[in-house]
Amino acid sequence: MKTTLNIRVEILNKIMQAAKIKGLTLSEMITIILKQAMGNVREPKPIGRLVRYQQRNRPEEWRTVHVTWRVDMYEYLQDLRRLLKLSVSLMLADAVKRYLDKLLKQNKTDNYRFMNYVLIKETIDNIICWRHIWGFPPDLDKFITP
Repeated sequence: MKTTLNIRVEILNKIMQAAKIKGLTLSEMITIILKQAMGNVREPKPIGRLVRYQQRNRPEEWRTVHVTWRVDMYEYLQDLRRLLKLSVSLMLADAVKRYLDKLLKQNKTDNYRFMNYVLIKETIDNIICWRHIWGFPPDLDKFITP
């Protein structure tokens, strides 16, 4: 899937430099950074809270970046946006600050932590519930209630 992110120039420069060092495309490097953040997700934010975006700066300090993701990666990020109440661009900016140096020191460029996506609908006492499972559990049957 193709989408865009708004990134501050200094963050974009760090990502481009990291991509060059690792021999990856910009989209691949952004994906790796965001996957690292996905693996360290804390508790979801309360319902009713608005999505937070990056602090506004002068227009010349921003770039629009086109990225291409697998469908499951796109869906993961949309889930995270809903759970954490943060824009994907803000998640990326935060992840660059938290994880980029560590990722550059690692020999592996991607651990494929989340390769599949399972969405299960349940109805319990007329209440509709959705389970979002990142990854493919080895015994999926135990997640599906009869």
